Amino acid sequence: HLFDPAMQLYDPDAHKYTFMLPVELVEAWYGADIALYRITDTPREIIEQLPSVPVNFDFLDESSSNFYCLQSSPGGPGGRLLNRASIDGALDHFGISQDEVGGNYLFEGLRYLISGYFRFGSSGAPYLAYNAATGSFYANAVQSEASGVQLSINNDREGNFQYVNAIASPLHIVQQQLEAHIRLAAAGL
Repeated sequence: HLFDPAMQLYDPDAHKYTFMLPVELVEAWYGADIALYRITDTPREIIEQLPSVPVNFDFLDESSSNFYCLQSSPGGPGGRLLNRASIDGALDHFGISQDEVGGNYLFEGLRYLISGYFRFGSSGAPYLAYNAATGSFYANAVQSEASGVQLSINNDREGNFQYVNAIASPLHIVQQQLEAHIRLAAAGL
């Protein structure tokens, strides 16, 4: 009842609602392929019910276990998939994003090379590290882009947008800027 009816979508096949929240861009770190958004014009009662995980800025290496990607489920609307991912290495990345509207920009800097299933369109999905000692998940990286190995089905890659190698942006590369925003938010600013 707290949601604006114009911000609700009902899927009759799945018998589920999708609720949209208005957001505004706080800051974009284009070279890091990370953006920070703030929820706006939303009752506090809704915001308090949203799931969240704390941030961890550690730069992890190949020995890191308990690393997962949280993305939408391939099986249908509204589902979620938490699948194991592994860090295969680190790379000093350089890439160009073609943007005909705002102009091209560079992706560059430190990245994780990831092995693990992910779907096309999962850019921005969080990578979570699980700490067994505390029983908690921590956001550690963001899905950035597909890496060059693509799965094929019946020896055909056409129309198959499922990959097993990815490049992820560790939150470590925007730590100072993101911590400043976290401090401002904690102070209610």
